[in-house]
Amino acid sequence: MKVVTIHQPETFPWLGFFNKMMLADEYIILDNVQFRKNYFQNRNQFLTKQGALYLSVPVDFKTNKIIKDIKIRYNEKWQQKHLNTIKQTYSKSPYFQEHISFFEDLYGQNFELLIDFNMYIIKYIRKIFNISVPIMRASTLDVNGASGELLLNICKKRDATTYISGRDGRNYLDTTIFTDENINIVYHNFTHPKYNQFNSDEFVSYMNTFDLLFNYSIEEAKEIIIQGGTFCEG
Repeated sequence: MKVVTIHQPETFPWLGFFNKMMLADEYIILDNVQFRKNYFQNRNQFLTKQGALYLSVPVDFKTNKIIKDIKIRYNEKWQQKHLNTIKQTYSKSPYFQEHISFFEDLYGQNFELLIDFNMYIIKYIRKIFNISVPIMRASTLDVNGASGELLLNICKKRDATTYISGRDGRNYLDTTIFTDENINIVYHNFTHPKYNQFNSDEFVSYMNTFDLLFNYSIEEAKEIIIQGGTFCEG
């Protein structure tokens, strides 16, 4: 049995992104599909005292550009603004000091491509959580197709016997093409865990993973993420 899952690269991914990774034998970054502007591919939420705030990476977006080719714009001082916001927002949180050097390093670099910025974040969180699941980019696999056909071809290329789909896959996947290739589809079932947040008396869900990491130790944060999800049939 080989369990493969596929997900588009996100900027500061949420908890479910890493829960899904922990459930798989291989994690494929879907970087060879069209970029979706102002979605989670170039922004995500941080929790301030005033509520959730999106931090967005400015990009040079043109029609029909695919994710792996999207370039970051540096004609405005967004890096320092991001860093200042994160420091002002989380500086008094319990585990702020454990991760602030990562942000200083991240924003001290000028990544040409958005995918490299996102992968730098993903690899850092993988490392601190000690996630050893192999990760690779779909653009390196020499596969083609659209929508469900592309996902199927990736699974075939990686000799998958089981594919973990997002829960919304029930609405668009043609399951018969997977069945015909003897690939079983299961659906990611993630119940967002509640945890204490330094910046809010009432829990606000769907923040990026660093909101959890600023509030809990790495070991505690990983366990919270693990408890949030599994996968289910049909």
